[in-house]
Amino acid sequence: MRKRDRLSGWDDRLIEGFLDLISRAFEQGDRNRSDRIKFVGYYELLKLLREPRCPVCSMIERSLRYYLKNVFIEQLTDGEFREPIRESLGYCQQHSKLVRELSRKRLPRMGIAVVYEDILARVQAKLDDGSIILRGTCPLCAMEDDIGSYGTQLVADYCGDGEFQRVFEASAGVCLPHLRQIDSKIDGERANFFREAQRTIIARLNGQLSEFIRRNDYRYSKEKINQQDATSWQRAVRFTVGE
Repeated sequence: MRKRDRLSGWDDRLIEGFLDLISRAFEQGDRNRSDRIKFVGYYELLKLLREPRCPVCSMIERSLRYYLKNVFIEQLTDGEFREPIRESLGYCQQHSKLVRELSRKRLPRMGIAVVYEDILARVQAKLDDGSIILRGTCPLCAMEDDIGSYGTQLVADYCGDGEFQRVFEASAGVCLPHLRQIDSKIDGERANFFREAQRTIIARLNGQLSEFIRRNDYRYSKEKINQQDATSWQRAVRFTVGE
């Protein structure tokens, strides 16, 4: 089965923002949308594996940033986009930090103010009626789960692919939370490859940590340390919890 024909098993609508973000670079003529999505997803995964971080975490982060840009810039007056935010009374603590971070770079503060003015008005109206409104599910938490499911399924789908295997073995692998999810979706030869590749990747990172520790010993402190060893402690933290 060709890579572009393989199905991931996930509803394409769940990853709309992420796929729209990357599809411009991979337009495939007049093939149908489902065909194009699978083709784009595979090659985007290979590209993300060449970065020094978990590719599934990268998919999630890029998707959330793209979604927020749409909400606060392009879809601010669209009720379909606004309603989940109203129901959840804004974003959770973790994702509110992302909103504030992006407001210093891309998101217009005016758009954020408009959305949260609406939310505070709902809370105030409830308090005026003598009740307290309950929060719904943070829409970014739900999206993070959807994109994570798609990304881990995509890795699981291609663990038996030769090109994918070569790129994966040379990569930083996936974080521990996504490692567990992927491992639960595969068996047989794909599982054997994935577990062995991750063991090798983790051993490589641990070796870099050991070298970083050694270079911080005063006896060896004058030795020049390379970038991989110097950043190993940061990658070790990210590995254990994701990003």
